[in-house]
Amino acid sequence: MNCQDAREHFEALVRGQIETVPAEALQAHLATCASCRDALEVQREIRALIRAEAPRYTAPPQLQARIRARVLGPAWPAWRAWMPRPRWAVAALAGVLAVLAGVWGASLWTARDPVTRLLAQAMAEHEEYAHAAAPHPAADPAALLEPVRAGAGFAFEPVFQGDAQVHLVNAMVSALPGTRTAAFVYRDAAGRYSTLFLMPEAGIAIPEQGRMPIETYRPYHRVTAGKQLFLWKQRQLACLLVVDGSPADGAALFLKVRKAA
Repeated sequence: MNCQDAREHFEALVRGQIETVPAEALQAHLATCASCRDALEVQREIRALIRAEAPRYTAPPQLQARIRARVLGPAWPAWRAWMPRPRWAVAALAGVLAVLAGVWGASLWTARDPVTRLLAQAMAEHEEYAHAAAPHPAADPAALLEPVRAGAGFAFEPVFQGDAQVHLVNAMVSALPGTRTAAFVYRDAAGRYSTLFLMPEAGIAIPEQGRMPIETYRPYHRVTAGKQLFLWKQRQLACLLVVDGSPADGAALFLKVRKAA
């Protein structure tokens, strides 16, 4: 099983619905692939966060009635309404309501918390970029920046192009929720990856709570699956940095990126 095949089974694994044969192959792959283990951990954390923080809503009576009619069928005699329903029908109704509540609640939650949605998508993109960049050596920054400069649709330079400790290994035009993005992938001497996302700042509100003081700066900071996430604004841009490593590693790279601009 390769990485692409493994990631297609992540949702079923997280939900506990994966069959035995792919589960065994997936576990064998995860035992040897750190990138997929990290990606799976991100998916588990996002699912846990949604389950913990998504609001719960009771379906309106009309919706419950329509679902009940579909499950039990229109021929269910009214005079038997007082009798216990078959177990399969009760279970099916509960399952349908649970799915509807989960989808409805999750969509409302992500709409109310666009920063979490932005960070979650950035984490997923970072994992893909790191996996794709793994076989490639450091490249000429000028050659990497040229197509991004032409395709981004907004000005982003100057941008951190790497140094003796951190190398720029890839750059591309990407997209985060609702926003065209310029993405820059870095690799340090220990083989750890970081991704910098630059995008127009209009409409992106950065929370005041959760800020980390770093010298004279105060970016928003969050830790997810062992990765440091920093969100801040500068030069009409919103900047989002995902760093593999400790808070100190993240702060050090943040300063390099921030001061390069």
